[in-house]
Amino acid sequence: MGDSKVATEVVRVLTPLLGPHTARRALAMVCKRAGKDSGSLGPEDLPVAHQTLRPMLRTLVGKDIAVKVLADLGAQGGS
Repeated sequence: MGDSKVATEVVRVLTPLLGPHTARRALAMVCKRAGKDSGSLGPEDLPVAHQTLRPMLRTLVGKDIAVKVLADLGAQGGS
């Protein structure tokens, strides 16, 4: 099944920071928490994505970068 726009955006914004493998693992965490597969993630799942990714990003790249990455995800994935 192909990725939804939201799933694609999650991977797009995370890959430069975390690499493709870790970005895909992070997407899997979002999907699990949302109770959906990546092909069915929609804009309504952005809050779950933010809640899931925020602590990980803060730990790995710092608060300021995490805020920017999550803002980019919301702006791009929610359009």
